[in-house]
Amino acid sequence: MPNIVLTRPLGQSLRLGELLHRKFPMLKQIQLPLLSIVPNESPADAKRLKELLSVSDLAVFVSPNAVECSMRLLQTAWPKSIPIAVVGGGSLEALSHHGITAQDGYTIYAPSNPSEWDSEGLWKILNQAQASWAGKKVLFLKGIGGRAWLGEQFLLQGAEIHSVATYKRMPLADDSPAWLGLKKSHPSDSICVLTSSEAARYLAQYLQENTSWAEPWLNEAMMLCTHERIAQVCNELGFKNVDWCAPGDDHLLVKIDQWHSNLN
Repeated sequence: MPNIVLTRPLGQSLRLGELLHRKFPMLKQIQLPLLSIVPNESPADAKRLKELLSVSDLAVFVSPNAVECSMRLLQTAWPKSIPIAVVGGGSLEALSHHGITAQDGYTIYAPSNPSEWDSEGLWKILNQAQASWAGKKVLFLKGIGGRAWLGEQFLLQGAEIHSVATYKRMPLADDSPAWLGLKKSHPSDSICVLTSSEAARYLAQYLQENTSWAEPWLNEAMMLCTHERIAQVCNELGFKNVDWCAPGDDHLLVKIDQWHSNLN
C-alpha cells in the first residue's frame, strides 16, 4: 500500500489528512510530527509584547503557530490600530479563529494568490501599501528563527525591527514510536510532505544517524516540499527524490495525485 508521511506538528495535519482520506482512501497515512510547538508563557515576554504593541506600526505573524501562540501570550483582544501582515491562508484562518478579519475592521496585509504565499509575496504587498518603511517600527511575532529575509528587507528600507519569540519548536524524540511508521514501510512507495526547512534538516539528520534501516528513505522516498526554497534545502541535505509545489493544501493534493498516478 502506498504511504503518505505527514510531518507537520500534531493538529496541523488534520485538514490535509481529511482531504487525503476522501480523495485517496488507498493511501496509508503516517503521522510523523517532526517538530512540536511549545508556546511561550513567560509573564515577562507577555509584558514586553504589550509594550511593543503600543509603539508598533505593523505586526508580522510569521506562521499560524505565531498567531495562536501570540494571542495566547497576549491574553487580550488584538488592537485594531495595529495593522497585521501574514504570509498566507493558514495564518489568515488562524486570525479568523480569534475574530480578526478585514470584515471586522482589522487591517491585514497578505498575498491573495496562493502561489505567492511566501516572504517575497508578502513583501510585494507591503510595498504596494507603503511607499517606504523608513522610520517605521515593525514587530515580528515568531518562533526562534524564521523569516530572516523579510526582516532584512525592512532593515534595508530603514525600519526599526523588534521581535518576540512566542513559541519554540521541539524535535521529535529519537526513541518516539512515531518513527516505527517509517521503519515498517517501503520508501519507494512513500511520499513525505515537508513544510519547513527546519523539519527537513531534522529528518535528514535522523535518517543519516540510522542508516542501518533508514538510508533508502534518503534515496527512494519522494520529498514533496511546499516551497522551492525547502526543496533546495532537501537537495543540499542529500535527498535524491525531491519535488515542490506552491503552499496550500490544494496544491499538495495536485502533486500527490500526480505522484500516485506515476506509481501505477
